[in-house]
Amino acid sequence: MKKVFLSVLFCLILNCSAFRAFATGGWASVSDTNGTPYNLTGGSSGTTVTPTTAALFKTYANSSTPYVIQVSGTIDLSSLSNHSVTVNSNKTIIGIGTSPTIYGHLNISGASNVIISRLNINYDADEGSTDPWTDGITIQNSSHNIWINHCSVYNSPDGLIDVCEKSDFITISWCKFYYTADANNTAHHFANLIGSSDSDTGDRGKLHVTFHHNWWADNCVGRMPRVRFGQVHVYNNYYSCADNDYCIHPGVEAQLRVENNYFNTVDEPIDEKETDAMVYEDGDYKTGCTHIYTDIGGDTVFTPPYEHRLEFGPYIKPVVMAGAGADGTELIPPSIPTGLKATPTETSVILDWNDNPETIKGYFIYRSTTSGSGYTRLKTTVTTASTYTDKTVSYGTQYYYVVTSVSTLSSESLYSSEVSSVPRIYGDFEVNQIVDSNDLGYLSDFWLDDDCQETSYIDYDNDCMINFIELAAMAENWFTQ
Repeated sequence: MKKVFLSVLFCLILNCSAFRAFATGGWASVSDTNGTPYNLTGGSSGTTVTPTTAALFKTYANSSTPYVIQVSGTIDLSSLSNHSVTVNSNKTIIGIGTSPTIYGHLNISGASNVIISRLNINYDADEGSTDPWTDGITIQNSSHNIWINHCSVYNSPDGLIDVCEKSDFITISWCKFYYTADANNTAHHFANLIGSSDSDTGDRGKLHVTFHHNWWADNCVGRMPRVRFGQVHVYNNYYSCADNDYCIHPGVEAQLRVENNYFNTVDEPIDEKETDAMVYEDGDYKTGCTHIYTDIGGDTVFTPPYEHRLEFGPYIKPVVMAGAGADGTELIPPSIPTGLKATPTETSVILDWNDNPETIKGYFIYRSTTSGSGYTRLKTTVTTASTYTDKTVSYGTQYYYVVTSVSTLSSESLYSSEVSSVPRIYGDFEVNQIVDSNDLGYLSDFWLDDDCQETSYIDYDNDCMINFIELAAMAENWFTQ
């Protein structure tokens, strides 16, 4: 996976004048539920600045002008009203150097096209003091298309990142959430609230939020996330917050799609549902957990309209632990498998591909009945050899296959090129369980054709050529039923 941090710095160094829109793996990449792309660029069209004081930071963040605001060292917002800075539209706030930190609260209110990345954000206010109870980051007041990526957010007294008040199209990715043991307000160590009240019915149709590759760690007790009204996608995350109260809470009218997460020794991975809440769950891995409600997870909910990749639940832990947070490093995936070929028989499809050049853990094989989408992993463990026989097939059904490689550290490559195959007697091109003269037309149509894509359906020896090899194989099965 490309590192957004390096991408941004590369353009900062080169002073790029044209910036591409970032793909966030979530709702922030789109502008509607149909998946219309949103041009998410943050402040990249503006000047790059590195403020050294809270006052200067506030000036740039409040401005209506696009800025890339670099944070070096610690910017302490304690001297400002409510220890808070409001972030206006078209901003990128990115940490540089060692331990870049915002001590205080970032308020994204009525803003759009904002990227916050590579920051430590915290503010530890005492419950009994006059300090305001603030979040680490609040996204509110109809803000939209906001991306929080690679941040460590901790010890904020109200919540860590909350989204409310009709805000929409938000992605929160590769973040680490936690509270230190000595943090104040131990009864309120909550992480992420989506929708602030059951009475906020104006949030209906809003609050499209994605959480992926985040780590809910020490002393988080709940709201990971807690959702009202929104359509929230929670995938490829890691939970290790032992002694918690609950993790995910489906509140009033929430739709939650919970996929391929790793829950490690936590209580209530998914809490009981409230009124009209719906939950779809698939691919989660749970170990040492308590209060697992088996009657939750079978609802029909939204389908995400953006590109994203579901990783294997049991392999999520090392990937997220290495990559989440302000200083996280996303593991470099292995190379994509090449040379995938599929050979059908009456009862199986035999797959074969080239060995990866590097040392890897193995391969995952995926299958679909739709070209280009809907792939399902065929095994829950990796295949170590570069061949696999799929015996769970039906005669005459066309299947589409891709393969990925998995590194020794459990990071997974992108999909290989797709191949397709139809289990059948060779020569039964009409799939009527007999090889006869009606099938000869298929060979004649592609005789000596060397187009691999066009000939794949009838290419017996996978050499991208229809010739006497195919004719002889067909003859062997003549009138076979």
